[in-house]
Amino acid sequence: MHTKWKKSELAILGLLGVLAVAAIIALVRILLEYNGGDAVYKGLEAYVFLPEEEDVALQQGADSDSGSPGQAENTGRTDESATAGMADSGHIYYGQQPQVNFEALRTQNEDVVGWIYGPGTTINYPIVQGEDNIYYLTHMFNGKENKCGSIFMDSLNETDFSNTNSIIHGHHMRNGSMFASLTKYGSQSYYDTHPVLWLTTPEESYQVEIFAGFVTDVDSDAWQIEFATKEEYKAWLDQMVGNSVFESDVKPEAEDRILTLATCSYEYDDARFVVMGILR
Repeated sequence: MHTKWKKSELAILGLLGVLAVAAIIALVRILLEYNGGDAVYKGLEAYVFLPEEEDVALQQGADSDSGSPGQAENTGRTDESATAGMADSGHIYYGQQPQVNFEALRTQNEDVVGWIYGPGTTINYPIVQGEDNIYYLTHMFNGKENKCGSIFMDSLNETDFSNTNSIIHGHHMRNGSMFASLTKYGSQSYYDTHPVLWLTTPEESYQVEIFAGFVTDVDSDAWQIEFATKEEYKAWLDQMVGNSVFESDVKPEAEDRILTLATCSYEYDDARFVVMGILR
């Protein structure tokens, strides 16, 4: 019995050792995927010029795990676009219109339809659109398979963002990349300091004035793209505003087109956190 007991102990230890090695290998693979994704998208930033990083130092406090904004630098600039977000606290992130080289991006991926940028956040990515909403869940901008996937437009939307509601999807990565920072809009203070995003397309550029953010599910009304009447659309907008976890002075009207950004949230199965803004 004593000998059998020792053999059992050895078997258990051996199994635990195998499991530990497997866990380490899995962790290394995840880290390599994360690092690979970060490298690809960091490289693509060469195709976008962010004026505020050059002229108005609003980016010193970009997203961290704590989500606290950094100090803005006084550069002496007086133009409205550079100073609009610099309140007395110096902590509101408005930024300026990015300049994107879409011609160069299209040589790498013809599916590119835009670029999304959030001043003071980690959001700074090309937007692609596939034939469905599956491929870019697991493929990066360069076509390589990777869990970080891509930031992509819903396959039902028009590529020129002409729909009443254009929907953009992105993963909530544990390292804070892709659309992970969207869930920070669950805080009123985060919204107060990051009230706008920028959307640049090959044809137009928009300041996205955020008006709502909330948790929803995959079967909710949040994914509606077009509406039969303006009255129906205005009722829907009022519902979205009513769902918001933060308060905003931005009030969407039936004449406005909006942008909806969506990522996974973990309050329940298939939960999503969405952030909505008016295209200006």
